[in-house]
Amino acid sequence: MKRSKIKKRQVRRRILILCEGETERNYFQAIKEDPDFKQILSAIYPQVVAAKHPTPKQVVKEAKERLKKEADQGNPYDKVWVVFDHDNHPNRTEAYTIAKKESFGIAFTAIAFEMWFLLHFKRTAKGFTNDKKLRTTLQDHYPNYEKAKQNDFAKLKPHLSEAFKNAVWLRSEKFDEKKAITDHNPWTDVDVLVEELIEADK
Repeated sequence: MKRSKIKKRQVRRRILILCEGETERNYFQAIKEDPDFKQILSAIYPQVVAAKHPTPKQVVKEAKERLKKEADQGNPYDKVWVVFDHDNHPNRTEAYTIAKKESFGIAFTAIAFEMWFLLHFKRTAKGFTNDKKLRTTLQDHYPNYEKAKQNDFAKLKPHLSEAFKNAVWLRSEKFDEKKAITDHNPWTDVDVLVEELIEADK
């Protein structure tokens, strides 16, 4: 028994999840603290942080800086995820390209993070021109939703399996190899990160 515990400590990984905003940070922090997943996630020690400057390019820049700083201090991250949205940011494609070159995991959503929330309730390939219109649609299904004001993971958790299926369907439905991922709308691959977290012990 003791040997088993020692072995687990030796393979403990560190993951940085650097988020564009508080909505994303709150969501992933809630997964980390969820009673069903708290023990699982202790094995990978995810550090969830909201970026200092909420633009895709600044998120990726900060991720690189944090990665280097931790490595220089002898406590490197094993994996880095950056989480950012379309939100009509002009530098989103450049940020995505840099993140790919750095081998970062990328959780990208269009038009905004709430698209991932919407997929918990319905299968849809409807794009939105801005996050306000998306939130209005989301509130038809999630009436008390307020941006970064509640534990969205806990509230949406009963619909998580549906969201996983709908996100995979959306990517297969909307993917266009002639377009950059950051020009797809709608889009999300947040499910990939969520699944990696909650199945960390598998």
